[in-house]
Amino acid sequence: MGLSRLTRYLLRELLGAWLAVTIVLLVVLLTNRLIQFMADAASGEIPAGVIFTLLGLKAAANLGVVLPGSFFLGAVLALARLYRDSEVTAMAGCGIGPLQLYRGVFSLALPLAFAVGLLTLSVGPAAERVADRVLVNAQQQAQFAGVRPGRFTALGPDSTVYVTQVSDSGEMQGVFIERQLPGGDEVWIADRGRRAVNALGAGEFLVLESGWRYAGEPGAGAWQLMRYATQGVRISEPEPIDPNTGLDARSLSALLDQADTQSLAELQTRLSFPVMVLILALGSLPLARTDPRQGRYAQVVTAVLLFMVYFNVLYTAQDWLASGQTPAWLGLVWVHAVAAVITVVALRRRFSLGWRTGRSA
Repeated sequence: MGLSRLTRYLLRELLGAWLAVTIVLLVVLLTNRLIQFMADAASGEIPAGVIFTLLGLKAAANLGVVLPGSFFLGAVLALARLYRDSEVTAMAGCGIGPLQLYRGVFSLALPLAFAVGLLTLSVGPAAERVADRVLVNAQQQAQFAGVRPGRFTALGPDSTVYVTQVSDSGEMQGVFIERQLPGGDEVWIADRGRRAVNALGAGEFLVLESGWRYAGEPGAGAWQLMRYATQGVRISEPEPIDPNTGLDARSLSALLDQADTQSLAELQTRLSFPVMVLILALGSLPLARTDPRQGRYAQVVTAVLLFMVYFNVLYTAQDWLASGQTPAWLGLVWVHAVAAVITVVALRRRFSLGWRTGRSA
């Protein structure tokens, strides 16, 4: 069935306010992330070229958390304008009540709840896993970016590198490496070298070509001498990046396979955000009801405070569930149940004259 003219009008008003609030919240979120990434790049921890890649991945990872709050604030702003401009009063005079208004609200809330569920359950964790890989690789690249011709540079916990020349592609000429190992020292000399990650095994390597290797203990007479055409020297062996290690990056299948309370808490938290969209949509209409003489943003502060309380209680309940303080059968359902009860009470107080007539609007 097609949408009525009233529903399309409400949908247009809600959509405009929601998009505006979403853009503002994303700009604030990404600005904080950008400052952090720029500080890391300035200190040499990551190369500057990956900043916007990481920024986009973090935006995708956190979008599902941002959308419920932006929708709630946008809905309150849009509906409050209708009350302030007496449009709801005019609608009530035409026999339009809260149920008709809610058709417009939920015409946006229902597809948005589905999109939020897709983001929190699948897209967001996948983006978080990719961001972890990009960040680790960027940190390794930044370490090698510090290698300068004619200077001794520490790489890894036990290696010092000296090169005579570095090309624009990263190929090194005249390579000297000293490694201090528990069994003795190693000295590598090569005509050429290049960096490789996980190419010859797990970890970070310098692939050397046409050189010599010396191994032994300083002060001892016996040293091993080996000539090679191509040889990989492990610079560091970082811990493997398991996409399912961090709870926020675990895939849905990994969470379902785990029987521990932490995975259960993470799964229920991800499912909570679509539920939040629906409950907040229900609570937007009574909260938005204002007197025409009140200011444009009279209810925004209240909406922000209510959302922050809801949001923080949800994450507190997640911690309780993960630590075993809350029984698994109860989970996070009680948080949404309390929010729903408060919303229903507010609806009954605001629209005590009933739901069928426009007088209740």
